[in-house]
Amino acid sequence: MSIGLLGALVIAGICGPLLAIPKRYGVPVAAGEILIGVFLGKSGFDVIPIYDPTLLLFTSIGFALVMLTAGSHVNFRALVSPKIIMTAVKILTLNLILSLAFGFGISHLTKVNNWQLLSLIMFSSSAAFVVPLIANIRKSPNLSVLVAQVTIADCLSFIYLPFITQKSQKSSALLGAAAVILCSLAFYAFLKIAKNRGWIQLVHKLSKELNFGLELRISLGILLLVSAIALRLHSSLLVAGFSLGVVLASVGVPRRLARQLFAISDGFFAPIFFIWLGAAINIRATFQDRNLEVLALFLVFGAFIVHVSAVSFGQTYKFALASTAQLGIPAAAVTLGTANGMLNAGQSGAIMLSALVTLLISSYLLKNSAVRK
Repeated sequence: MSIGLLGALVIAGICGPLLAIPKRYGVPVAAGEILIGVFLGKSGFDVIPIYDPTLLLFTSIGFALVMLTAGSHVNFRALVSPKIIMTAVKILTLNLILSLAFGFGISHLTKVNNWQLLSLIMFSSSAAFVVPLIANIRKSPNLSVLVAQVTIADCLSFIYLPFITQKSQKSSALLGAAAVILCSLAFYAFLKIAKNRGWIQLVHKLSKELNFGLELRISLGILLLVSAIALRLHSSLLVAGFSLGVVLASVGVPRRLARQLFAISDGFFAPIFFIWLGAAINIRATFQDRNLEVLALFLVFGAFIVHVSAVSFGQTYKFALASTAQLGIPAAAVTLGTANGMLNAGQSGAIMLSALVTLLISSYLLKNSAVRK
């Protein structure tokens, strides 16, 4: 990959924030980046070399950082109230039952031989997308239930996804995931000790005074090393990134580190990953196959039916529909499923197309919520 192509991809990524500017009808940033990738990739002008080794390395780092961000948005405060947790668990239980039924039916109708994956996509939510959007909405029990629901759904979905997106070596993947989680737990133990003994505060003070950026260097180095272990042991970058993100969320992400991670992820690697993802899928092939059109339509319809069922437990329709937002799981499913031969380009396009629809609708509902601070 040339430096010119890299610069062009960075400039193209700016389309994401630009499309998100309109307050009422703005497109979510990640959705805009995927759309520009679709425009420049297989479905459009086909000018992005999606198999370029350097680009694949950058997208792998971007994928790991996106998963880290998803994990860091796990809101443990929302899991403190037993009443909130019980309501969220009841909602998720009903969501699971409905998603399994829809997944099995859609798989039979569309000839996609992975009903578990389809069910998981409809069951999933996106805490990394929902949590920032609800920051300006006045706190309420229903809002707390929404946060707990998407948090738990994220955790369960990310744990299960790697095992249904590959045809073989599932036992090796299980052992690899266990090794990665052990590494993450070791990192968590180290962070707790360092925090209790004041080491983190010392490093933070030194880094801030001397402009060393030590917090980012250490965090990024750990992420890359654990990611390397995951790949070596036939696990996934998803497990490495998400587990380390959960560790950071449980310890507490310092504002300085959060800003640094945002800069390197959302400012560089994540846009490249989302543009590559949009370029790699083939939405044009989706519209050339009636089964794939039905797949995309039914995934959207199924996701809304699955999540709107939360109103039977007292949730508002607006928050129930907002919980349909899907980003991390469909993106990871397409990335892993395509790499492991579980999904073809057209199926990947149908999955991402349905995810983009849920993002747009959820974004509109949350941005225009009448319940404000």
